[in-house]
Amino acid sequence: MRILYVSPYPPARDGIGAYTHVLAHAVRERGHDIAVVAARPHPDAPGEVIGTLGSTVQPLREAVDRFRPDVVHAQFAVPAFGARAPAVARWLAAPGVPAVATLHEVTRDTALLRGPGRALYRHLARGCDRLVVHTRAAGDTLRALGLDGKATVIPHFSTPPPPATGTPAELRKRFGLGDDRVLLAFGHVHVSKGLDDLVRAMTMLPPGTLGEVRVVVAGAVRRRHGPFRVFEARDHLHEAAVRRLARRYGLRDRLVFTGYVPDGDVAAWFGAAEAVVLPYRDAEQSGVANLARAFGVPVIATTAGGLAELFEGSPWAVPPGAPDRLASAIADLLETGPQALPCAEDTSLNVITQRTIALYESAHTPGNRPDAP
Repeated sequence: MRILYVSPYPPARDGIGAYTHVLAHAVRERGHDIAVVAARPHPDAPGEVIGTLGSTVQPLREAVDRFRPDVVHAQFAVPAFGARAPAVARWLAAPGVPAVATLHEVTRDTALLRGPGRALYRHLARGCDRLVVHTRAAGDTLRALGLDGKATVIPHFSTPPPPATGTPAELRKRFGLGDDRVLLAFGHVHVSKGLDDLVRAMTMLPPGTLGEVRVVVAGAVRRRHGPFRVFEARDHLHEAAVRRLARRYGLRDRLVFTGYVPDGDVAAWFGAAEAVVLPYRDAEQSGVANLARAFGVPVIATTAGGLAELFEGSPWAVPPGAPDRLASAIADLLETGPQALPCAEDTSLNVITQRTIALYESAHTPGNRPDAP
């Protein structure tokens, strides 16, 4: 089959783009042809990128016609496309080719954007033959929107780690961590990720435990485009508030912000970490959790959104917005020693790729395409 992806795409710094890159190459390794329409142009885009949504419509259509896709697969979230999000919906609605959309942040997007967000998702769904979400909680959101008839739950795969160029020892030296035990908060800095709850939890740790722990915030605020820059500004304000909170509690030296993490340092940070901490207040799913799985690092997480499914039965799963419970989980893990928990479901890249290809085949088979709502 010939699969055309519509998505952010490397070298752009975007988690959904990284997800698409891994999935697309896994699909190609199984004998299928792939091409990409990227969210935005980049001078160093790889050869599979045949156009961008920001380019002139006619040349883009001609490039797509030359590729002759059997299925179009959009990897969608409003922040990933910004002001071009409605264009994705219009593009998917073009007749002739079965369309699939993976909705990475449907719960967060519709909660944040409310009526316009719900209208956008309904519009996008009308042009699709299949919808994919990563969690049952996201499926519940689609059900509330009346869109669950097209939906399939395919978990986020455990992401293969990028090749390492740095080492944990080098990072410890660069950031002055010494022999302290590292709790890793990895990924984009975002107001919903609860870093302020994590700072409050640190104040509740026993003094001896606190004195040997550093929280490393390994990531930066996600860059936004167009009118969505207001959300970027909100996240910068959140980061500043977290820093002020740490200073107020005398924890400035216990909290380390690294800024953007190059791919070559990802493995080293997970190698340095005693545990990954996800103090999220709301969450659709978590690529960071799947990275932790890939590296065999234990996770302390809230039960927000899809995390409740991912960490069901974990002794280190706590309610969102409860710093005292978070502090107890951190203290327990550090006292008992880290151990990676088994996955309740097989989320290996091989399994998820096979399930996704089966979905493509189902969408492409005549007679298997459900009616639009």
